[in-house]
Amino acid sequence: MSQSLGMGAGMEQTLNPKMIAFYELLQQPTVELEQAIEVEIQDNPALDITAERMCPACGATMLTAVCRECGYQLTKEDEEAAAQPDRIADLALEAAPMEKPSYSADDEQDDVVARLVAPETLGDHLRWVWRMNCSAQHRELGEALIGCINDDGYLDSDLETLAEGLGVPFELAEQVLCEIQQLDPVGVGARTLRECLRLQLINFRDRERMDQQTRDSAAIALKLVDNHWEAMARHSYEDIARKLKVTLEDVQDGADFIRTRTTPYPGRQYRPSWQSQSPQGEARVRPDVVISKVEGKEAVYEVTVNESRSLGLRVNAVYRQLWDAMRRDPSGYSSKDREHVQQYLTRAREFIDNLNQRRKTLKLIIEAVAAEQGRFLEEGTHALKPLTRLSVAHRLGLHESTVGRAVTGKYALIPAGDVIPCDMFFDASLSVKEVIKDLLAEENPRKPYSDEQISIELSKRGIQIARRTVTKYREALKVPPAAQRRRYDT
Repeated sequence: MSQSLGMGAGMEQTLNPKMIAFYELLQQPTVELEQAIEVEIQDNPALDITAERMCPACGATMLTAVCRECGYQLTKEDEEAAAQPDRIADLALEAAPMEKPSYSADDEQDDVVARLVAPETLGDHLRWVWRMNCSAQHRELGEALIGCINDDGYLDSDLETLAEGLGVPFELAEQVLCEIQQLDPVGVGARTLRECLRLQLINFRDRERMDQQTRDSAAIALKLVDNHWEAMARHSYEDIARKLKVTLEDVQDGADFIRTRTTPYPGRQYRPSWQSQSPQGEARVRPDVVISKVEGKEAVYEVTVNESRSLGLRVNAVYRQLWDAMRRDPSGYSSKDREHVQQYLTRAREFIDNLNQRRKTLKLIIEAVAAEQGRFLEEGTHALKPLTRLSVAHRLGLHESTVGRAVTGKYALIPAGDVIPCDMFFDASLSVKEVIKDLLAEENPRKPYSDEQISIELSKRGIQIARRTVTKYREALKVPPAAQRRRYDT
């Protein structure tokens, strides 16, 4: 056995603290970015925020490109300087007039958000209706139970545990909950999906004005929920029809009645309009960039990075003047004071520099993506072309990780008016999923396509993917398998 020692030369990329800070800002979406800016403003006394533009000549507030006080007109260099960070290589900064934005109660007259009426929540509605209908001895207990009903309309705590915590008998808590379940919206206060649907179907059954066919469908639907819940979930309609001694079409009508006439989330009608209807109830995302088509030019798009227009960051004028004084008379200040001022001035400059670089980088990357995915922006998901972060990085001379940080977690407002995740531009499977959706829309409901048949149909259209990939895409589309898509009433 022989042993040897050797030395090899190689290159290793290292990041300085400023680049690390830049990458941290780059990967933050707009909401998190605003929080980071707020934290930096509070932590760094050399950083100021202003919502106003000052005249370079006289220091007056400029509402337009021409100063009303001295007549000075902003030049292109002035605009570029305002967008660029303060260059303080030697930290000798010229003092500039600074004012913080003032606030008065009159500002709310022009603030649309401040004039909005707070929307009524599900809890507000239930408490109001409960007080109108409940008995005096059950009022407090009912309000306590209502407080445990989530935004979807479900009691999200164990009733027995609640009764024990409230110091009341379980039977009384269950009685009061049953009374709450009679309130509008129908199905509220349920503990499970099955109970929620059952409450709604009972309400349909007890209605007086209903034609016979609808009444029959509602009756079968209630039997499905009460006695054949698991079989219905498996779409074992033939077995259910045999046990109920009805036709397959009757069972199909009952299942359709549940699907079309009931809702699994009765409380969502009380959500504010700006919230999504997803099961997670997340608020609608704010776009980080806006992609708009340039009028009169084909396949040319303009990208705007969304940042608060009222937000302007500058180096604090007092710190600028203080550092000037320290440079003129170094002996008049201690080394500790000089180090403090220099540290925070440098930190402020680098933070502003990183924000500007973030804006430029994000704009550059999304412009390149929009140029590649122009047909997608015009025609929709069917026209989405294969695109990788690496190819965009090579085109722009950036590192692939820079492109990844820039697009991950970001959202874009596209010309069609939709807000989409920027990662969507790089998901080549979306166009295939759209083709699968079209195939399923055209299939025979009595003989739906199996995943193997979908793979064969895709190959006829020039899309070669395996059956297991079809299964993965179908599940991502939340489409049930063929056995559960089969219908018996067509």
